[in-house]
Amino acid sequence: LTSLDYAWDEPILPPFIMLTVKGAGSSEIICSMNDFQDSKQLYYENFIYIAATYTFSGLQEPSVRPVASNKNAAYAELVLDVSPKTQRVVLKKKEPGKRSQLWRMMGTGMLCHEGSSVPHNPHKPSPRPVDSCMILDIAGLAAVTDNRYEPLMLRKP
Repeated sequence: LTSLDYAWDEPILPPFIMLTVKGAGSSEIICSMNDFQDSKQLYYENFIYIAATYTFSGLQEPSVRPVASNKNAAYAELVLDVSPKTQRVVLKKKEPGKRSQLWRMMGTGMLCHEGSSVPHNPHKPSPRPVDSCMILDIAGLAAVTDNRYEPLMLRKP
């Protein structure tokens, strides 16, 4: 828990503060600083991109084999995206807010694909059912059993 001392800008006005989360589903609440209630909660979705780090910075760990010799790949800003037609997981250039590139970490540790889920109203605190989303998985077991590469895909949990 973090706290921060604050001096009112206008001490003669009523002690209310408006808290806002900006984003696609912005949310806000107004709180009285004289009677702060734990029941007032601010909800927001915390989506993430799954990025190929090298394509954002060009930096690479010395022990890792280079993926591409192309200098342009170092700054291509590639993230995991899902093709709507094939449902294949591919690397594509990051497009801010594009639902097919957004993921969220579930409490169970699975990565849920936002683009394949029905849009959710962030003002409602009700958690989404686990079976209402598609999660990131490998296509087969060869990666586990034979140390071969397997493509990524979406599956039901």
